[in-house]
Amino acid sequence: MKRVVIIGAGNVATHLGRALQNKNFVVSQIFSRTENSATQLASDLGVPFTTNLQSLDREADIYFYCVNDAVLCDVINKIDIPDALHVHTAGSLPLSIFESHLQYRRYGVFYPLQTFSKTRKVNFDEIPIFVEGNSLEAEEEIRQIAQTLSKRVFSSDSEQRKKIHLSAVFACNFVNHLFSIAEELVKTAGYSFDILLPLITETVNKLSELSPYDAQTGPAVRNDQNIIRQHLLLLENKPEFSEIYSVLSESIYRMHKKDIQTRE
Repeated sequence: MKRVVIIGAGNVATHLGRALQNKNFVVSQIFSRTENSATQLASDLGVPFTTNLQSLDREADIYFYCVNDAVLCDVINKIDIPDALHVHTAGSLPLSIFESHLQYRRYGVFYPLQTFSKTRKVNFDEIPIFVEGNSLEAEEEIRQIAQTLSKRVFSSDSEQRKKIHLSAVFACNFVNHLFSIAEELVKTAGYSFDILLPLITETVNKLSELSPYDAQTGPAVRNDQNIIRQHLLLLENKPEFSEIYSVLSESIYRMHKKDIQTRE
């Protein structure tokens, strides 16, 4: 079975390491710049770790780069192992990030479209994985790894992947921020966030049957200015939240304007 080194010890590295081990890949080593993170993941997987790039296992078949986008280039430029397959997991960074390493013959991208938290289990089998390689052979090798872990594997070039990553920021990161705002607001009414969970669950579940456009509800899509004004009054002491509310309400109205005018 393929021998793998995982560079990074964060959320993606943790879940990828577990998934690879579950499919009988040999995770031979973990690298992290911080010893605490390296120790934690290495202990979880039962493998050695290093905090020194010069001490990487040089006999591995595959090197997965699961580090922050801001340091990825720097890390790549410090690793000189030309005969292996080198793969990064970033959604927003291009395949060409490897091109400065002219001696790398096989490299590519393995982008799992999922939000990861170390303490939260995920089913890798259902995660869409987008792959790209610098050659047909490299891409096929990455595809085979991805297909071992997931039933949903797609070819995607760097421009497509940037757009996918952008859509994921809207669908996940921004939405989660709105959940944080909702939690703060519902607490002012004397309740905890969990009273909103059935609403959130149904909102997500119905997207398997309806498009997001068709599933839209609320005062903005109805152009209910009376309710909108009342809400903005409640947010008078929260100008940042008020601005977000106004921007989103206007965006919803503009997107659904034709339907609203037809109903009127």
